[in-house]
Amino acid sequence: MAEAAPSAPTLIERPVSIARLHGQACFFCGAVHKAMRAAGSVQLRGSGRVWPIVTCGCREAL
Repeated sequence: MAEAAPSAPTLIERPVSIARLHGQACFFCGAVHKAMRAAGSVQLRGSGRVWPIVTCGCREAL
């Protein structure tokens, strides 16, 4: 079975906490004491770095 290619990162234009960018907190709500799962990736405007993000389930992945 072939795997789908990863999607392009979502471009973010607002400030984001470093804990959310490092996957230490849910990107959407900031929760830290819940089970996390991959939620896609983001790129901050003006930066070349792509950050893999996580979600606690409060929102669907990007």
